[in-house]
Amino acid sequence: MSEAVLTTLSGIQTVGDMVAVFNDEGRCRRFLEAMVWPAGRICPACGYRHSIALAGRDSGKYRARPGLYQCSNDDCRFQFTVTTRTPLHSTKLPLSVWLKAMWLILQSDKGLSSVRLAEAIGVSQPTAWRMGHALRLLVAEQNQRGGTIEIDGFYIGDRPRRNRDEPALGRGRKGRRYTLKTPVLTVVQRPDAVSIGAPAGRAMAAVVANLSGFETEQVLEREIEPTAHLMCDGRLSLL
Repeated sequence: MSEAVLTTLSGIQTVGDMVAVFNDEGRCRRFLEAMVWPAGRICPACGYRHSIALAGRDSGKYRARPGLYQCSNDDCRFQFTVTTRTPLHSTKLPLSVWLKAMWLILQSDKGLSSVRLAEAIGVSQPTAWRMGHALRLLVAEQNQRGGTIEIDGFYIGDRPRRNRDEPALGRGRKGRRYTLKTPVLTVVQRPDAVSIGAPAGRAMAAVVANLSGFETEQVLEREIEPTAHLMCDGRLSLL
């Protein structure tokens, strides 16, 4: 996490402090942006590091929700917010509720049940349960993987159904049929120790447009440290 995020969290000592810090949606949005983008905004669609802020609600010509940005890449122009393509994507809850829940979870050494979390932030138990899982994923994503990293790609899904009105699927290179399955890239961190009972390395999987070098680079840039030692087989393109 960035120094601004750590400074803010360290300054919250009591529940009263937490309520005072996270009582404003604009402040909560800026806090979350510092947490998700510690080195500056990154387009979640193409990974481009330059974007522009679109006009807010105070503008008479254009109306958009606060914190809406547009990628400056001419081939992308994707519009996004800090929650786009994160575990908080498309949330209907205010960011203040999310950040209050995150602080309560982080303060609990032995974990916080969804029942207790629901009572503390004023939501239903199923909602608190889903929030807990989403927040743990969000916090875990802020720490990039280092050491020795293994990556691999594969396709997931059932055999595509053929429409009788369409021609039969042709054959691609090396006699393989074209597939409509979903391409997925996996990133696995090798553990520091291989003895029985040693903690396993962290792993993640991401749905990508294809298994090209460009798509692979976008995932690796987000997920692993620049100094990590990368390993893969010859079938996955990296360049």
